[in-house]
Amino acid sequence: MDRAYVLHSLLVDDGACRDINFSEHISTQGARSLLDTLSVFWTLTKATDAEGEHVAGACLGTSLSQQAGALRTLWHRPGLLRDLQAFFYWPAPDQVFCELTFFPEALDVPGFTLEDLLTQLATFVRVSGSQEYYVRFENAAWRHGCHDREQGVILSHLSIPLPLT
Repeated sequence: MDRAYVLHSLLVDDGACRDINFSEHISTQGARSLLDTLSVFWTLTKATDAEGEHVAGACLGTSLSQQAGALRTLWHRPGLLRDLQAFFYWPAPDQVFCELTFFPEALDVPGFTLEDLLTQLATFVRVSGSQEYYVRFENAAWRHGCHDREQGVILSHLSIPLPLT
């Protein structure tokens, strides 16, 4: 792992967001657990469904119980990863695509450490039930399973093992 590359790629303010992806499909329960974890550490500021309709915070888990759908949530907190978007899309139960998105300016730069981010990421991976993770530059050409720098991947389960949480 090239630690300098990882830190630079996470922190450079280039106008692009960074995406965190998991296994291609996580279970509905894994998605609910991830939402529960987010709600413990962040404050929900907005949630909308596939039609752009408001979803109340108390109904997030219920939304995931639909046969198919999408859910976009925005979260805020002070500290590491101040602003985070969580997007969920599922064409069928237990086939949930999940992507977490943040911008470099959302990282608490003066106090930022890679270890803190990896610990937070380890929690996300564990509660989602995923066996994989990818942190990458937003890139429409990226395909699940790709872990190359040329495809914008900053780090993945193949490059950095996560701490046990």
